[in-house]
Amino acid sequence: MTININGKSVELKYSFRAFMIYEKITQTAFSPKGIYEIIVYFYSSLLASDKSINISFDDFMDWLDDNPDALNEFSGWLTTVISKNSYINNTENREKTTEDPKKA
Repeated sequence: MTININGKSVELKYSFRAFMIYEKITQTAFSPKGIYEIIVYFYSSLLASDKSINISFDDFMDWLDDNPDALNEFSGWLTTVISKNSYINNTENREKTTEDPKKA
């Protein structure tokens, strides 16, 4: 997913770096229970995807208020990525079980 923020185009990545930033900010593991968690992960993904971006959370919230459709787009993207990763992991586990039950 690509966003344009502060005159810069940023391709968001689903990454370990984003999870680490999220955990540093919230002091908890990522568990999307509500809008707060989604917005903080959105911000974390932005910071993780472009190390040169310099934006405070407050400025990010201002941008988000001016671009409310971005949150819906991000939520859809995140759901797709999580579902895709879950499907891949489940497929790999099924293949291991089929090949050799001891590997599962």
